[in-house]
Amino acid sequence: MTKESIMNDLDLASQTITDWMNFCREVCEDECLVFDSKIGGVGRIVEIDESKFGKRKYNRRRRVEGKWVFGGLLRYSNDCFFEVVDERSADVLLEVFKRRILPGTTIMSDCWSSYSCLSDEGFKHLTVNHSVTFVDPDTGAHTNANEGTWSALKRSLHGTNHVAGEFDVYMAEYIWRRQNNYRITEKVQRFFGAISRAFPRPNKD
Repeated sequence: MTKESIMNDLDLASQTITDWMNFCREVCEDECLVFDSKIGGVGRIVEIDESKFGKRKYNRRRRVEGKWVFGGLLRYSNDCFFEVVDERSADVLLEVFKRRILPGTTIMSDCWSSYSCLSDEGFKHLTVNHSVTFVDPDTGAHTNANEGTWSALKRSLHGTNHVAGEFDVYMAEYIWRRQNNYRITEKVQRFFGAISRAFPRPNKD
């Protein structure tokens, strides 16, 4: 639902709706920050990938100013994670692997060199060479789900990349929506549960 439709349906001031939307995104961000569960496990597949969020500077073909986001999706579920990272080095990404993915997980990725350490860290690692094919003919490895998710995530963040301080909260909103893809009544209940965790009742003692 867009801001304009809410204004028309509920006859609320624009600033009131903006404040409410910002509050909701901050609750989503708080939920993402406290979420410490790992995804995957033996017999389960997690697709990983990284993508640059930003704009090409001066319309040059390859130079992009912005943020690197690293993400993982658990196949056949809504479980996922996305994190802003300073760089795509093996040390940086390995710290995220260990914190967000369970040992024994089958990880599928492209052939980025920083992923080459995964087999030594308790993961089964399958790769697909995107310069040749989208699906590895021998192993069936692919990251098609992740590729589609990048497009959806970038659409949800459209127009926020240049606004200082807003990138992370918009990304948190997308993650929360994906992880809580339920009927509207259950989604509302889960969101108010998230609010209660972010703003617990004061202790009378």
